[in-house]
Amino acid sequence: MASFEFFKKEFEFRGKHARMAGELWIQNDYGRTYFRRLIDLYITAAVIGFRVDRKAKADYAPNESKSIFPEQMIGAKEDLDFIMQMIMILENSGKMAPEESVKKAFRGVETQEEFEYYRDLFHSYVRGGVEELYERLILRSPELDEGVYDGKTANVMALLERFGDFSGVSPASC
Repeated sequence: MASFEFFKKEFEFRGKHARMAGELWIQNDYGRTYFRRLIDLYITAAVIGFRVDRKAKADYAPNESKSIFPEQMIGAKEDLDFIMQMIMILENSGKMAPEESVKKAFRGVETQEEFEYYRDLFHSYVRGGVEELYERLILRSPELDEGVYDGKTANVMALLERFGDFSGVSPASC
């Protein structure tokens, strides 16, 4: 039986998603970047995309690409595998018994077709998450009365508020 493992190869952001990733992750510019490493954006975007059920198709416009090297993917494999397992469980809820869904997620895929389906699904959530993060962190115009000292902080706080109850958190307490 063939063994199918996710997250052992390089990943490339291409087209508009490479441009967006390039604005969210600015290498070695910790004052302006939102993510320390490109792999951090990839992981966060997968969760955000899935959380808001936002998928995006690959864009192959002739822009520069942004690559995550295999070493970084393998280094984050445990976290990425966990996210993939949660996606597999939740994606299959309602389609199969909960016990079967959990077994499938932890057993792994068994065919090339399944592997390609879940890999492509994961990457569509990553791209959707990049679009969501880009809109909320880069394109969003912060309100002047948000009680923070800069637009970057205001946009991060607004993003956090979208995903949980941060009403009692003030920027001064962060």
